[in-house]
Amino acid sequence: MILITGASDGLGKEVARQYKSEGKTVINLSRTENADVDTISVDLTDPDSIRTAAMAVLGYAEPIEVLINCAGVLSLEPLNAIRPEEIARVFGVNIIGAMQLTSLLIDRIKHDGGDIVNVASTTGTKAYENQAAYGSSKWAMRGFSQNLQLELKGTNVRVISFCVGGFNSRIAEKAGDEPITEPDKWMNPHDIAIALRQMLALPKIMEVSEVIINRK
Repeated sequence: MILITGASDGLGKEVARQYKSEGKTVINLSRTENADVDTISVDLTDPDSIRTAAMAVLGYAEPIEVLINCAGVLSLEPLNAIRPEEIARVFGVNIIGAMQLTSLLIDRIKHDGGDIVNVASTTGTKAYENQAAYGSSKWAMRGFSQNLQLELKGTNVRVISFCVGGFNSRIAEKAGDEPITEPDKWMNPHDIAIALRQMLALPKIMEVSEVIINRK
């Protein structure tokens, strides 16, 4: 069973599509339905919603093969106009929700010998103007990944910190920026999904602990 947060759009949706085409059971954990796979509704800013969704996941008998924490929102606020509610929203979706969901599922993941992928960003490796809240949340995701790697050492659970640069998606548009007009100049989610799946397909003795994929 493949669990993907945010599989209703962007990279998460493409990863879900590729795994579904292989005959895998794919669960989209999102507020928005993906008609092509099963969806468990969850608001990653609401602890009660996350707990309910986790209990629904644990109701499936099929083993968890991988949890992909892919849901994310972008924030584009200048330093002199960062709003507390925006910080709470961005951190809630991008890191706090992922931490809570992972915590609620970790015993099952360890039992099943599954893996965890935390989708961060190249913004979590360097600074970008007007992205203090977003970038900080992605730095936090990388830190969470490293802590998981330490605490899960000696188990069958691999943890991949997956830091991706700019690719063709609607994340900036949703944050109030202009939509992408030249998609060929941005990485293709199809190719990024293939790269992610290739890492997970490696023998379990191999863990790609962190990968940074920059837009050329």
